[in-house]
Amino acid sequence: MTLANQTSKLLRISELLYLLFTALSFYLLIASRTGEAHTVWQVLHPAFNSTLFIATFLLFTIIFTAEKTTHKLLFIISHSILIHSLFSIIFPAGDLSGQQMILGRTRLVFDNAVLHGWTGWRPTMPVSTFVFEMFKGINLQAALSTILARMFSLDLLYVHLFLVPVLWGAFIPVASFLTTKTLGVSENASILSSLLVSVFPYATYFGAISVPNSLGFIFFFYSLYFMLRHLSTNDSKTTYYMVIFSVFSFLSHYLTGIMSFSLLFLTLAFKTYEGEKKPSSINARILLVVSSVVCLSLLPLSFIYMKFFDSTSNAVFTLDKFYELPLQEIVGLFFLGELVHGFDLKTILLIIVGPLLALLSMIYQLYNLRRNPNDKIRIRIYFLFTAFLIILVDYRILKLFMSGLPINEERLWVFSGFIAAPFVALAIFAILSSLKTFVKARSPSTITFAGLKTMSKSDVFRVVSLLLAINILIPVLLGGWITFSLSAAYPHVAPLQTTWYELEAVKYIEENTYEKYNVIGDIWTIFAGEVIVGINNPRAYYFGEQSKIGHDLFVNMSRDPSPRWMLWSMNYTNTKVAYFIVTEPRVGTEEFNEVLSKAKENSLQVYGHPEGFGNGKLYVFSYRKE
Repeated sequence: MTLANQTSKLLRISELLYLLFTALSFYLLIASRTGEAHTVWQVLHPAFNSTLFIATFLLFTIIFTAEKTTHKLLFIISHSILIHSLFSIIFPAGDLSGQQMILGRTRLVFDNAVLHGWTGWRPTMPVSTFVFEMFKGINLQAALSTILARMFSLDLLYVHLFLVPVLWGAFIPVASFLTTKTLGVSENASILSSLLVSVFPYATYFGAISVPNSLGFIFFFYSLYFMLRHLSTNDSKTTYYMVIFSVFSFLSHYLTGIMSFSLLFLTLAFKTYEGEKKPSSINARILLVVSSVVCLSLLPLSFIYMKFFDSTSNAVFTLDKFYELPLQEIVGLFFLGELVHGFDLKTILLIIVGPLLALLSMIYQLYNLRRNPNDKIRIRIYFLFTAFLIILVDYRILKLFMSGLPINEERLWVFSGFIAAPFVALAIFAILSSLKTFVKARSPSTITFAGLKTMSKSDVFRVVSLLLAINILIPVLLGGWITFSLSAAYPHVAPLQTTWYELEAVKYIEENTYEKYNVIGDIWTIFAGEVIVGINNPRAYYFGEQSKIGHDLFVNMSRDPSPRWMLWSMNYTNTKVAYFIVTEPRVGTEEFNEVLSKAKENSLQVYGHPEGFGNGKLYVFSYRKE
């Protein structure tokens, strides 16, 4: 058997083993599925991390072979879908809060409870606010989920839960591969970057939750790819796709949209600079610097002017943090941001090592460009470096100089991760290439056991050590990096996720009530209701998450569980039946027992199971208008 045949056979064995361990990892996730837990780590199968590590190690070994690029991408896509599916597979309703709020509004579109998307329209709403609401990303995601659910006759819940994990897993690796290819590197280096996107914890987290911001990140990454292509071509199609993806990024979420358009303007500035630098170098550089400052300012200023479109926005520039916080905390926020609060050293390292390595790689690439100023990829590397700096500066402006922001500033880490992934891949591939060159220089052209016998012991030790480093140690380190990054991506502390008995109670009410009804409950009950019937549904009314009326009703019912509050809620919502849900793990055992005792004293009727749902952990009380 020839060496080529042996290599091909080993490759096929590696691929089969990879598929086996990937399938086993999916099985372990399904086996970890639970109806009552706080975090995925609380119930995750003990063998999952080990099987994931082995699958990732095998995947890295496949990447460094001569296998077809399309096959490698397919393997990476399956791996990416796996690591972004923990929430969707383990929890019955996915991660608590954000994606359930989006599902609650998508339900209304799917059930035709609202006919023109979710706008939250009110007669007193200003026209500017109405327009802003119409173009919010929730409408794009609701339309996409509804179309897919109806097209394939699938449950909207599962379409919604797996929408972003599948789209992210399928398209983000491809976007990273294409972006890295524009830098003029080999396909293996580009393939490596498509897998290394998973080492950035914030990117992994947003790829695991189905919210409009996650869809916006996907469109942003492709707009970035076409921006890089636009820098060295005048093709009209490239310009068209660059603008289209930026527009869809904005329609998905204003954060990704503003960032897309900021970098789009930066692209035009770099394009102008390339055209004018020879006849007027100083003027071109001044224009480029001014344009970069303008692009850097767009995101902070957009939050200030958002108040003209969204009355709930209260973003302002302020120096309060410099007056209120000690100097060491200000320094910590400048360098590490939110990581200075309550994160252990391992988590901090896992989050910052990728961007830090990318920054060093960028500086190295820029240094090399000085030796070859006419390199065609020069402008692209300068553009990515400038974009990376803009994101770093914007993050610190939002963190230190602004307050009242409608979003968490840590979301900007996802942008930096997208730009960093190609440069991390370049750094690792450069190390590998150097090791291979060193091996070839110190050994015969074809290394065989017979050839090793003719070499000195020191040369044999050096060659074998380098071969082990290239083929074993580096894949082990990279596989461990991705596996451990999951521990920073998925939270270790969280409230109790939506439980199986909360969903069962909501389903029971929906299936057995034929009149219009409303439900009084805490915010956790509202999340469960959003999953099944939607939010503010006129037929099955659950108060909004931030509804003061809904909150006050629950507080009053907890203190005085009597028919008068339920009657008031029916009059307010124009419904015929009212339900009150109280859950022991949410309110505590003492308050739970006190509510049950008072409800029975006030002759409130227990609805559904007399012994309650979830083995007595949840009770439903009902009252019907006479």
